[in-house]
Amino acid sequence: MANIININGRQWLAGMAWCSFEDAPSKDELKEDAGRLKSDWYSVRIGENAIQSGFCKPIEGLNHPGKVFSLASMLADSKEQPWLGIFKIADGLWWYIAVRDGNAILPDGDVIGGESEIRAAQERHAGYTDWKYVEGDMEFLSDLINEIEAKPTPVKSLTSSNLPLVPIIAAGTILIMLAGGGYAWWHKKQVNEEIERVAAMEKMRAAMAGNKPIAVVAPSPLLTTPPPDAWLHACGAIISKLPMSLYGWTFDLVSCNQTSVNVSWIRQDGATVAKRPEGDLSVEGDKVNQVIQLTNLEQKGTDQSIELAKAQLEMLTWAQSINIPLSLTQNLPPPPLPGAAPKTTGAENVPLPAPHADIKFDVKVSPFSLRFNSIPGLRLTSLKSTSNGWALEGVIYGR
Repeated sequence: MANIININGRQWLAGMAWCSFEDAPSKDELKEDAGRLKSDWYSVRIGENAIQSGFCKPIEGLNHPGKVFSLASMLADSKEQPWLGIFKIADGLWWYIAVRDGNAILPDGDVIGGESEIRAAQERHAGYTDWKYVEGDMEFLSDLINEIEAKPTPVKSLTSSNLPLVPIIAAGTILIMLAGGGYAWWHKKQVNEEIERVAAMEKMRAAMAGNKPIAVVAPSPLLTTPPPDAWLHACGAIISKLPMSLYGWTFDLVSCNQTSVNVSWIRQDGATVAKRPEGDLSVEGDKVNQVIQLTNLEQKGTDQSIELAKAQLEMLTWAQSINIPLSLTQNLPPPPLPGAAPKTTGAENVPLPAPHADIKFDVKVSPFSLRFNSIPGLRLTSLKSTSNGWALEGVIYGR
């Protein structure tokens, strides 16, 4: 579930399930989501661009969180998104954080546990290919927290209790307490999905407690992301409706990622900030960045992957048939986690990302009429306008 870590004399909670909201959630909303997750402890995060709440069950032996703060909430805005961090807490124990659009913590992007759990978290997020990776240890985490000026986000309980958290504080040490057994666009359906993840984690920890081998089988990104044509259609449906000019602000650049379309507007002579496109205004007042969430992307794909080498040949054939230069980079297995010794036994229980290759290519015509579903294991992840046309990126997943 969750663990408490002592850093710089302050107690931090890691391992919460996160939900996002349009506005600060009410107590009733918190209770509703906590009930679905069978949780009692919560933390409300008002980030720079995201409003979220994290949930977890109480730490075993503690009736009230006392002076405990959310570690993920403290660090989510510390790096430019999208970023993914893995930090060694103790021998055989790591903390994993995954932060994306709007610096929102992914629903299952706050995980603390052994190598199997961290690898499983990596696999769940392997469909994103633009991560900025951060690795470190307890000293690195301490320095990172010291650099942040924002106030920490407290963890609270939804049930009343006057019992304080037993203080076990020693400078430079950590306290790990294992629980028994073991963006506004992230709507309520993520909560239901999180229930399944929490149940799976508890089952995993129960097996660990019994010294049983654990075979972690994470869902393929092909099953949890839309087919390329569906994603491209969703992006095109929004981009095609954008005007070239709005209130004297002109359309400049546009990009599409897996959850949203990002539009850059430039102010022209005569236009003012009093009437401008929706979005974040630059400090100088001459640019607006607008984020439009993708809609109608409920459809999930099927796993039609084949041997990676054969899939790459099909992708190359497609590109060469229409004379498009293609950049293709095959990914190697991930390196050991920070501070982890190379494995000599039990490696069959450590989930590794599926064999995959990153692709990049440019087109000079509108990409929205192109068809990609026939290429086995392909998922498109990024679309950006350029001075000469469009730049696309994606991933081919193989077997």
